[in-house]
Amino acid sequence: RNWNPELAKHYHRGPSGITQQSEPEALLRVVQNFIERCRRPVFQESGDEPIPLIADCYRLEVISGTLSLDAWPNERSFHRRILSVEREKPGLLECSVQRFGGRTAKLTLLDLDHPRAPARLLKGQRRSFSEEFRRILTRQFPCWEVVTLSTEMSLSQSLSPVFPRAVLQRGTGQIAAIACPTIEQEAEFLSFALLWHHQVAHRSRKRPSTGLALFLPEKAGNITALRLKWLRSLHCRVYRFHSQGSAGELDLSDLGNLETRLTPRLQLETLPEPTLRFLDSLETDYHAECLQQANGQISLRFHGLEFARWESGRFYITLDTHQNIGQASEENVRGLAEVLSEIRQGQSRHRSHPLFRTQPERWLESSVRHRPEIIDASLEGRKIISQAITYAGMDRDSIDLLSATPQGRLVILELKTAEDIHLPLQALDYWMRIAWHAQTGQLRSFFPGTPLSSRLPKLLLVAPAVQFHATNSIILRYFSPEVETERVGVNLEWQQEMKIAFRL
Repeated sequence: RNWNPELAKHYHRGPSGITQQSEPEALLRVVQNFIERCRRPVFQESGDEPIPLIADCYRLEVISGTLSLDAWPNERSFHRRILSVEREKPGLLECSVQRFGGRTAKLTLLDLDHPRAPARLLKGQRRSFSEEFRRILTRQFPCWEVVTLSTEMSLSQSLSPVFPRAVLQRGTGQIAAIACPTIEQEAEFLSFALLWHHQVAHRSRKRPSTGLALFLPEKAGNITALRLKWLRSLHCRVYRFHSQGSAGELDLSDLGNLETRLTPRLQLETLPEPTLRFLDSLETDYHAECLQQANGQISLRFHGLEFARWESGRFYITLDTHQNIGQASEENVRGLAEVLSEIRQGQSRHRSHPLFRTQPERWLESSVRHRPEIIDASLEGRKIISQAITYAGMDRDSIDLLSATPQGRLVILELKTAEDIHLPLQALDYWMRIAWHAQTGQLRSFFPGTPLSSRLPKLLLVAPAVQFHATNSIILRYFSPEVETERVGVNLEWQQEMKIAFRL
């Protein structure tokens, strides 16, 4: 009923597979038909920036028995001889072309308005950066052979196509090299670098050692240097490259200043007496959680789900219900707490309840707060603090809890409810900052009455047993023995009753 012939033409599938054409006239018809079907045709070669095919700014014709493509969209001009069509798909046409000097290359015609185009352009950019990486390696290691270089995704090894990786060999020596394209991707870079080093080292056991070479863009390296201080010796060397493609080795001792500060907290004792009594009644009557937050706020929660907040002497409803979100009276807050308490006593302990499944990590945090001794017996009855520090440079989507044993040793709990390759290094980021604050004595105010020990903190990674990513154990093997780490797997039905499935 809503038939659109132009849209049908745009998404016409056309022939698929390899359709090589030897006759230039046949090639001309295939390429012309493809360009006519495109709304915004461009061509891209070897991962370079796409060049638009603008009317009156390109020419496609058969000259001396060869199909030639000429384009002059700006101050530059391009000339290629199209030898064959390798593959045709909706919005994409791959050709084999001849460049100046007789060298052959791959040229891709794309329709920028087709859904296939963004992924293809991204793949081309990665391929271009990979070739730039090859040139950097050749200059940096002139006596070494680049045996392999890849940007392909490896699901079995959990290797990302974002970071090009290579193997260099010379005699019995071997280096696993990997590059980070942008500063924004540095937070994820080292996880994949360690996995790449592990794979290269284990598939070439005959070689006595495997070094690791990390290549980062200008102004990057701070996060990586901080982490490397707490990893086992890797024979690791770190380089920075710039836009011209040259690289220089970094002195890691000159990098790695911690960017961290303690999160200010509101002390409940400072609240007005009527407000304290009201909060106590919510905890007693409805089992609500009243948690001190940064910037003088108190968060009111059920199973980690925030439904109201106290700030500057006023209550605010924060849960989207039939009530209006915004400033509220104590009666409004109590009424919502009563409704949530009734749900809690009924269905809410089921893990799929819609009120709570949107924030499963907050629910796990709530469960650990109520029964920390299940996770670690030394934490029975101990104070649990959430997000004790803040720092710049990295996005975080996990829950950090901090506690202390009766003997004063700090214990960090990193919580996850879904698989995450970066869990170990995310936890290490928090651990080394807590260790730094502990050495300066700044954490004493968080645990009044408990003299804190000088021992380095203990790190607990807590997640449902089946939700630890398979690579977590590989990355944890690189941790220094000083970072005492334990993985605690809880049962799948932890929302109903939390039990320990394993400790590693």
